[in-house]
Amino acid sequence: MPTNRQGHIKWLKWLVVLGALAATGLRIGLWSIDSSPTPQADKLPARPPIALADLKDALDAEFAPVVKDGLLRESTGCGVAIGVIDHGRRRVFTYGAARADSIFQIGSVTKTLTGLALAQLAAQGKVRLDEPVRPILFPDIDAGSPATEITLLDLATHRSGLPGIPDNLEPKDPDNPFADYDRVALHQFLVSHGTAKPADAKYLYSSFGIGLLGYALAQRAGVPYAQLIRTDITGPLHMDDTVFALSPEQAHRVIQGHGAGLDPIDTGLGDSGIFTGAVGAKSTVADLLTYLDANLHPERYAIGAAPDSPAATLPAAFALDHQLRGIVKPDTEVAFSWLFDLRSRRFEHGGTTPGFTAHVEFSPDQDRGIVVLYNRMDEVAGQRRFVDRVAENINQLMSGKPADRIDVISENDPSLAALDETDSDL
Repeated sequence: MPTNRQGHIKWLKWLVVLGALAATGLRIGLWSIDSSPTPQADKLPARPPIALADLKDALDAEFAPVVKDGLLRESTGCGVAIGVIDHGRRRVFTYGAARADSIFQIGSVTKTLTGLALAQLAAQGKVRLDEPVRPILFPDIDAGSPATEITLLDLATHRSGLPGIPDNLEPKDPDNPFADYDRVALHQFLVSHGTAKPADAKYLYSSFGIGLLGYALAQRAGVPYAQLIRTDITGPLHMDDTVFALSPEQAHRVIQGHGAGLDPIDTGLGDSGIFTGAVGAKSTVADLLTYLDANLHPERYAIGAAPDSPAATLPAAFALDHQLRGIVKPDTEVAFSWLFDLRSRRFEHGGTTPGFTAHVEFSPDQDRGIVVLYNRMDEVAGQRRFVDRVAENINQLMSGKPADRIDVISENDPSLAALDETDSDL
């Protein structure tokens, strides 16, 4: 049982993550899009495009200084698992402490699963996108004007006007601040704040909103959220390591999480309550490659499916999931949780928890997807996350463009102090 001081520190770490979600609005899914350009000095010279079959040698060279003296040196306990799928061919690369089958928290990447679950239920005729969420959950709450009620589509596209976190979130467990936010607390919030969206509702990134969406979809399906995702998404896609509760065997494969200062931390792997659909999933690089392949080629996963099975509706669901639903900022639009960069023409999302960061992206035009998982919370003001720099480096290497260096650490990165300490121990 943690002491009060330990509990306070753990809750503060979660507040860092929640603050980023609530204050920045869109950064968690747009880390690479929202970042300032990389200075030319931090880029490597262009070279001919590197094919997937030759990518390992190039990445080994890129990561050599990072593993030897940088963020992934042995003393840190940190590691990165990278997956690339290109025209149906897959490769997995690991550096530092990560293994190919390591399980990571993926944080807000979970939101894309919830968006796809909405698309699946809509494709199956079980919900309407314009359906208000209130009567699904709490028909006892007074209805407002039908034109102003928050709908399932509003939640999936972050246009509900709901805050990033509810103001009545009062965690009892600092290891998992969401676990005790239950149906009673949710009802209290909606009674207090109402279920109407602002008249001019704009994009406002909301983990609370996506968590509410996942909870509502589970209520409509009549099963727990985790079972809904298993039945409609991860089961048909055979993503057996993408879970919300770990088996004993999977628990042995969870890689240790680390804080921004490289300190090992207990990240809380339990139930996330109503927030499960926003931040609760754990996964592997291989499973997420399958997920990206399904985003790129959903028809492959419907071959031979029974007409009334969840696999049969996947192609229609993915098409619905990818439809662009409005502007987030110049050159960026939102689909169902996915954010689409009009310049690179890539769908992207990121995830952060107190001990992990994740980046997933796919480009239908290039028929390419990239996954980068890192067992450290990487939130540094003014610095692009390590996972985003790695993903961009891979895109640049494969496109023959000057590549962002991945061995650069900014002066205000808290990992520097820890790296300096281990230097003195050598």
